[in-house]
Amino acid sequence: ALQVIPGIEAAVKSMRVGGLRRVVIPPSQGYQNTSQEPIPPNFFDRQRLFTTIFNPTRLANGEGSTLGTVIFDIELISIRQHT
Repeated sequence: ALQVIPGIEAAVKSMRVGGLRRVVIPPSQGYQNTSQEPIPPNFFDRQRLFTTIFNPTRLANGEGSTLGTVIFDIELISIRQHT
């Protein structure tokens, strides 16, 4: 637990190995912790992401929340048992 966002964890619980599923995850089941957010690996892409998210015009227009619905296509490759 706590290795992935709650929406993905809930979705894979009912999947079988080899299964495919498109999962629509609402903000309440998505990225709640900034350390879990997908951060681009290179500096310039990170700067562009933060510039977009924290753009003063967006914030002034009330678009300050970075929480949103995310969509993932999941393929369950294998299941690792707890040891």
